[in-house]
Amino acid sequence: MKFGKFETKNHIFMAPVKTALATPKTGFITEEQIKYYERKAKGGVGTIILEPISVLPSGKEHPKQTMLNTDEHIDGLKKLVDTLHKYDTKLIVHLNHAGRAANPKTSGEVLAPSAISCPSTGKTPKELTHYQIEEIIYAFKENALRAQKAGADGIEIQFGHGYIVHQFYSKRSNQRTDEYGKDKFKFAKELLLALKDAVNIPISIRISGNEFVENGITNEDLSKIFALAEEFDISLIHVGWGNACDSAPWYYNHMSLPLEVMDNKLREIRDLTSLPIIAVGRMHKNERYKYLVEEKVVDGVVFGRQLIIDPDFPNKILSNSDDYLRCGSCLQGCLGNVKAGKPIGCIANPEIHKEFVVKTAEKKKVAIVGGGPAGLFAGLYLKKKGYDVTVFEKNDYLGGQWVLAYKSPGKLSMKDTLDDLIRKAKKSLNIKLNTEVNENTFKNEKFDAIIVATGAKPFVPPIKGLENYITGFDFFEGKKVNGESVLIIGGGLIGLEVAEALVKENKKVTVVEALDSVGRGMEIVASKLFQKNYASKISIYTNTLVKEIKGKEVIVQNMEETESLGEFDDIVITTGTKSENDLYEKLKNEFDNVYLIGDAMKVGQIIDATQEALELAEKI
Repeated sequence: MKFGKFETKNHIFMAPVKTALATPKTGFITEEQIKYYERKAKGGVGTIILEPISVLPSGKEHPKQTMLNTDEHIDGLKKLVDTLHKYDTKLIVHLNHAGRAANPKTSGEVLAPSAISCPSTGKTPKELTHYQIEEIIYAFKENALRAQKAGADGIEIQFGHGYIVHQFYSKRSNQRTDEYGKDKFKFAKELLLALKDAVNIPISIRISGNEFVENGITNEDLSKIFALAEEFDISLIHVGWGNACDSAPWYYNHMSLPLEVMDNKLREIRDLTSLPIIAVGRMHKNERYKYLVEEKVVDGVVFGRQLIIDPDFPNKILSNSDDYLRCGSCLQGCLGNVKAGKPIGCIANPEIHKEFVVKTAEKKKVAIVGGGPAGLFAGLYLKKKGYDVTVFEKNDYLGGQWVLAYKSPGKLSMKDTLDDLIRKAKKSLNIKLNTEVNENTFKNEKFDAIIVATGAKPFVPPIKGLENYITGFDFFEGKKVNGESVLIIGGGLIGLEVAEALVKENKKVTVVEALDSVGRGMEIVASKLFQKNYASKISIYTNTLVKEIKGKEVIVQNMEETESLGEFDDIVITTGTKSENDLYEKLKNEFDNVYLIGDAMKVGQIIDATQEALELAEKI
């Protein structure tokens, strides 16, 4: 397929998703990184847009960001390019400077067109001098030349998302009074001119179709960008959303955000330019990748997280197979890990860093007690080994606590992933629903190994007078809260999700938390959305313990005194969970090869359970 001067085998691109797999500080490409991208190439993607490369240390966003700022970096990039070319997969090198969105812990002094703070980092940058502006443009050119020397098939310049180029042409972030303020597109023009003089490989630019902020990017701005793109013979327009400083939920395309507004904006953009357009932003959801291409709204589609959860997704959809796992856009493993300084991960693909390899010809018979994520993933991996796997589930459904997770406000997309996982499990495994097991189950039927994945149950603290209540589990399983005033005891992830749901029902909600902050376990973008949309509507008490309940009156103790919070119609307990492993304690004394996994072993996140499932399957 042809996109301007850029040619590739199909219309599917991979987005520049940060991996934190490069070497710390220096940003050299690692063997782990090459294997990560090679796995995507094996899956059929036509073009990989490499994760963001910071053209200078002053533009870095995290310590393990990939760099191309010295000639010594060329060899690693060349090795990656050569690896991808074995699969006829093209590589576009994405160049960026974060400007005011830079991470002050890794970039040193933060520099930007104007001294306007970035809400995401809380840092106010120093205004760029003319010399520093020239230095950044020169760095873009030098990085592009190194990419070309390494054999890259194209260059992509980050022109949007609240980064340096965008910061210059944005009225929100450029308040300069010099020529770069009077002509806000001067920096963009000088940058494109420098690149066109330096390299002869195709160039793409990545823009924000909509920032979703006041005084954000307009159609007039977009038209000027497209005019520049035509003037400088740009091959591709890559459309994304939001900006890193002011609208992070849209930049990361959180699962709770609507799709229609993006589709409508893409149709507007299509009318503004005849240049080839590719677009990103949950393209797998509701098969948007199909109808947007069929309607000629876009010429190609860009998948990011979808190729993390299922690298084979391109081959599958190109062959009309539905044997895939859809991304729920939860951001827990991809964004959450990288923000925490860990390598990229995924709640439903533990093979990102170590592919599961079947090494046994031996066939074993394995029982798994519990059909939650730990049990199902363990079963699917053991099935790959040729084992005979039976899953015993006491409920009439599979999924464990995952079923409750997608019932929280804004999390319905997680049901897509679970539905696909269950479909795979039902095809491959022997599943017995509505089945309680005990020691006798395994005396009557012999198994070579027993895996106990019985999950966790709510922890209810011993509070004097606590009698009438429901747990967070009860709430998301459908138990109603009928009163107007509701007390939630426990301000972790589940507590705040219950609070959000009750606020939507116009309840008067109070949250009491023993620690000094709320939201433990909440993914970072979801936390920002909670603070923006719900926190002001909820009474939150931190460093506070519920000491006694007298009828409807609630007595609490904080750091200073004991006081009454008044009366409440209903109480919801969300003070955490505890492992449910009684069955394991009984079985391990009577049978050999009994294993404990997931929350039954240690309460954690879904990503912990699936990783444990992979490791246990390798072991058995």
